[in-house]
Amino acid sequence: MSRISYLNGQFLPHENCLIHIEDRGFQFADGVYEVTLFENGKLIDGDAHIERFFRSLREMKIEHSFTAEELKKIQFELFAKNNLSAGTCYIQITRGAANRTPWFPKNIQPTISATVSARKKVSAEEFTRGYTFMTHEDIRWKRCDIKSVALFASSFVNQKAKDCGFDDAIFVRDGVVTEGSFANIFIVDANETLITKEPSNLILQGITRNRFIKIAKEKGIKVEERNFSVEEMLNASEVFLTSSSLILRPASKIDGREVGGQKRKIATILSDSYEEFVRN
Repeated sequence: MSRISYLNGQFLPHENCLIHIEDRGFQFADGVYEVTLFENGKLIDGDAHIERFFRSLREMKIEHSFTAEELKKIQFELFAKNNLSAGTCYIQITRGAANRTPWFPKNIQPTISATVSARKKVSAEEFTRGYTFMTHEDIRWKRCDIKSVALFASSFVNQKAKDCGFDDAIFVRDGVVTEGSFANIFIVDANETLITKEPSNLILQGITRNRFIKIAKEKGIKVEERNFSVEEMLNASEVFLTSSSLILRPASKIDGREVGGQKRKIATILSDSYEEFVRN
């Protein structure tokens, strides 16, 4: 069966999902997106993803008439049409197509598209081995709280990390660790306190991030949302990154320095508990 995707009200062969040359998502990165995990017939934290999707649209002042139920239906149908029982759905809305102007055109229809793919899981071997990261100046715009399709800065630094022999990068702004190139970051201190940067315009408040914070509190793990420095991160007993696609990735080295050790007690508790949450 050929891959099926969604574009502007139609389910089409993936290769036939084409947008207008003057779509503002294409020319201005004028759009927002979400990635949601699907398993056991459920969109995992689906309501929270849609709520954040609508918030991003409001912050970008993109007018639309979509409802939460319509967006859920699109995602469920895509998984069914692609015969996928588990995976991720990427859904995007741009301001739409119009003559190219620097201001926002009036009375245009937004472009909505969606695709699904199989879930990529961090293997037990990868979890044990851990991932390598480099730190990098946070060169992104100052509205990282909007899940915008303007991802070149993140992609550029992610590629730079790979070119330098690392798996990924961790952004630092004014001496404060913000997040990974496409993920939130947590550290664990010597007292087994889970620490992550507080919500602000400088990070995306991840849905999976929020779920891990909730799980941690349910497990009796103390949580602090606050700034932390590179030095505090390098001296932490555990460091890991979270996202809706790869869930949890422990760090083994940052800037060539070993971090976190091999026990990964808190990361293991949270990872196992998250998989239980997904199953149930």
